[in-house]
Amino acid sequence: MASKISFEEFNFDGQLSTRALGFGWDSRFPLALQAVSSEPANLPDYINALSEFAKSGKVFDLVREHGGAVLIRGLPINNPHDYSDLAHTFGLRAHEEVGRPPLRTVLAPNVKTANEGPPELPIWPHNEYGWSTINPAWLTFSAIVPAEAGGETPINSSIQLAAEIKRQAPEFYEKLLKKGVRYVYRYGKQDVVSTTGTSVYGAYGQHVLPTDDEESARKKVEEEVRRHSNDFEWHNDGSLTVTHVTPIIRIHKETGLPAWFGNLTSAWGRSTHHGATEPPFRGDDGSYHPPPQYGDGEQIEKKHLDLALSIAENSQVLVKWEKGDLVLLDNYAVMHSRSPWKGQRQVLAALWDEDGRIDDFFEGKKILERRPRRPIIANS
Repeated sequence: MASKISFEEFNFDGQLSTRALGFGWDSRFPLALQAVSSEPANLPDYINALSEFAKSGKVFDLVREHGGAVLIRGLPINNPHDYSDLAHTFGLRAHEEVGRPPLRTVLAPNVKTANEGPPELPIWPHNEYGWSTINPAWLTFSAIVPAEAGGETPINSSIQLAAEIKRQAPEFYEKLLKKGVRYVYRYGKQDVVSTTGTSVYGAYGQHVLPTDDEESARKKVEEEVRRHSNDFEWHNDGSLTVTHVTPIIRIHKETGLPAWFGNLTSAWGRSTHHGATEPPFRGDDGSYHPPPQYGDGEQIEKKHLDLALSIAENSQVLVKWEKGDLVLLDNYAVMHSRSPWKGQRQVLAALWDEDGRIDDFFEGKKILERRPRRPIIANS
């Protein structure tokens, strides 16, 4: 029996052409679909319709055609469980985070709050877990409570950013390709509400028990850290520094195109926002915000950091949230950000795995060959 619910394309202000983003065809980025019912329908009806859409392969074909992103509007999402049920229809595996920098709260199966950092602080363009060897292939978002003002989710093309860096600064592109990027994160003992991170135990302490002594706790933390880095250091105050070196110029396998995949632009945006662009990189908030370096420890030229952030921000499309929206993003093709907001806002995130969607150039494979990657296999 034919579904009484269809998904009809619509346009909104700010969409871009995929051809202008470096693809070989002309479609709108992102794709926008309105869920339309020919008769009264309830949540199970929408779940069945979206499940059929996903199982047919059409939704993923359309996502690829439209640059890696789709906004589906008009879904009956009233709480985290509604969102979880609908997001699971895509048939993807739940992703288990390793080393969680942002503070999140679990609200439903594989559904958490997005970054719970202060609303007055933006988050700059990044790929989710682009700094790690363990990262999700797909992201979904939904706004249970859209903000009164602001709070948009800007998105931009990783493929366009790679192409523009190669065109405008070929020497920078080659250095990134050969060296990768070095990220350094320092986790304190206490949880913090920020856009940059949580505590040692929030990030790596999921197996630590209240009865564990310090030596036992540290061993458990280190075992989790070694899933994606062997380069870490404990400090006298109990904090932990973890260093990661990863490729940032990678290959998006579905299109065969080079893609920028990392957190360089978000880290530099944070450094500049807090006035922490010079050693010792201590910002106006009292925290340290060191910018990423090349993989060998060389400082990345400020003009190149500025250029990458400028290209990313100037090519963004704003997703202006409405209740009932669900966004699906290809994490290897699309970067996302967060605009500041006023009033109440609750945007929920879900991270998903699908193997075999990202590849590396020879240089990237050399960078990764000595880097651990032991993901946690989650139950959906």
